[in-house]
Amino acid sequence: MAIVKCKVCGEEIEETVLKCPRCDSLGPKRGKRIRLILLCVMVVIIAFFGLGYYLQMDEVEKPYEEVLKEKLDDKLSQRGLTAVLLLRSRLDNPESMKLENSISNEDGSVLCFEFTETDASGVTKKSRAAFVDGELDRTPAGWKLFCVGKSMRPITVKGNTF
Repeated sequence: MAIVKCKVCGEEIEETVLKCPRCDSLGPKRGKRIRLILLCVMVVIIAFFGLGYYLQMDEVEKPYEEVLKEKLDDKLSQRGLTAVLLLRSRLDNPESMKLENSISNEDGSVLCFEFTETDASGVTKKSRAAFVDGELDRTPAGWKLFCVGKSMRPITVKGNTF
């Protein structure tokens, strides 16, 4: 067995001793073992952080314009659902309504719908409606005024099947 000096008090002790008999500091081998364990733990922690960073880098961020377009599409879809529910509540036979086409202007203030409905006498007919600034207009004049010849885009009405 090799004899070494205690790193704290300088007492000569055997290398295999767990504690210095004079100052109670950890023996030379035990101190090395603890440092080795701490080093391994730190390497593992750094490896986990590195792996997390690497996996996060794989996520592709969308361009700002695409995020704005998705938000606008969601907003228009929600407005469209609200307008369809209002329109449906004003029909004689709400369950017969089948939405065929829905369009909107760019800011969503005008929503236009084409749909089929069955009236009180049982006749199925095609109808049109415009939803303008929160007001429902089912007249042909309102359709021509707000929906025909305007710059419109199709919207998807999410929710119940219509």
